Amino acid sequence: MEKDKLKEINLLQLIAMLFDWLGGLLKSVLEGLGYLLRLSYRHALITIIITGLAVGAGLFLSRPSARIYKAEAMAMIYGSEAQTVKEICKQLENSISTNNLYSLSATLQIPDSVARNIVQFQSFYVIDYLKDKIADRVDFDNNHPLTDTLNVRMTDRLYFRIKTKNTGQIPIVQKALLNYFNTNEVMKTQFENKKNELKQEIDICNAECKRIDSLAKVSYFKDVDKQIKFENNKLIVGEQKKQLFYDDLLNIHKAKSKAEIQYVNYKQPMALPSGFAVIQIPINGSVKYGVLGLLIGYLVSLIVSALFENRKKIAKYLNRK
Repeated sequence: MEKDKLKEINLLQLIAMLFDWLGGLLKSVLEGLGYLLRLSYRHALITIIITGLAVGAGLFLSRPSARIYKAEAMAMIYGSEAQTVKEICKQLENSISTNNLYSLSATLQIPDSVARNIVQFQSFYVIDYLKDKIADRVDFDNNHPLTDTLNVRMTDRLYFRIKTKNTGQIPIVQKALLNYFNTNEVMKTQFENKKNELKQEIDICNAECKRIDSLAKVSYFKDVDKQIKFENNKLIVGEQKKQLFYDDLLNIHKAKSKAEIQYVNYKQPMALPSGFAVIQIPINGSVKYGVLGLLIGYLVSLIVSALFENRKKIAKYLNRK
């Protein structure tokens, strides 16, 4: 009983200590906020000027002519691997607008007026959970572990993102991107090889179907030697069963159907099934950048106010030998 009472007392003391710590923390936070408020009040002019400048800068960066929008699309790859196409994308992702040789205008062969409005081009791997060939997630952070053998990168698609100032030019950029990938020699060669492979697979299935069908007819109508045997206490004379090669034909038709479905889609090395979809909410909206400017400006004003208020102590410290 004494031990149980001691444990109960210790538990109550622990709870009381926790509430005391929380109360002290809340008190410290309120005191800190009070100090910042008094600091802002003592240097109201600095606070107003710096905060106003920051808000103005945020509104300037989010003006209609400078707003940036995102356009995204899923790219289906035929013939090549996603890793190969990702390497080809590096030329676009690392383009330099100031260098004529490596600019988007030169790479995509689009007018400078269009290229200048493209802020960034990005490509991302698509993650497939459970290896069921269904796209489940886009790896926007590019940090999916390669050691994960269950949730893997899909090899037949990539996710594209374009950041642009002019959404009306997206169709021009989309056409130029498709032309860039579909005329790439590596992708064209791998596309043709894979398409020929599928065509040969379909031809082999057709020939095999005819061969098995002929074999089935010969086997079915062929006269067999009469046999006598007992089965289930019955006397059976001659062959009572005929092999129709049903399973073989069914398996070949499944393989042929799978190859034909793939072959129909092989029209070009890359396709964008739904095209680029524009997200109408800008990245740098006025409300978002206005609030960010307010918070950043107020924080900077507090730092400047604290430095200004303690300028003598700082100067004395710096002059100390």
